[in-house]
Amino acid sequence: MLQIKQQFPSNSEFNELFCSVGWGKRNDNKINNHRAKSDFSVCVFDNETIVGMARVVGDGSYYTIYDVVTRKEYQGRGIGRILMTELINWYKSIEDDDTYLYLGASYGKEKFYEKFGFKARPYGNIGAGMKYEI
Repeated sequence: MLQIKQQFPSNSEFNELFCSVGWGKRNDNKINNHRAKSDFSVCVFDNETIVGMARVVGDGSYYTIYDVVTRKEYQGRGIGRILMTELINWYKSIEDDDTYLYLGASYGKEKFYEKFGFKARPYGNIGAGMKYEI
């Protein structure tokens, strides 16, 4: 039975989930930093097993969605939709005329996020998202 919990996962759950999709293990300090800086987090559990998580980080005006991840064997079962719905509902509860919600989609996942109202960049007068690389 699936359970939705508005919480950040434990460090072992975080790593279990990330490793299940090939994102690799993170050290405890990094995970604890993610936890401390997250404004909102949500997890989906199947009984006691974490099967998905997502989080939002922001500064009061700009919010960014991070770590939308579903355990490999649960992908395609609507877990991502549950996670995104929870994030968007949280955002709508704090949204005003001076707040914005962003995300950086993994390659090939843009269509999934478009279902929730996100638009790929560039469009209109908004340029492309960019990543710093050395």
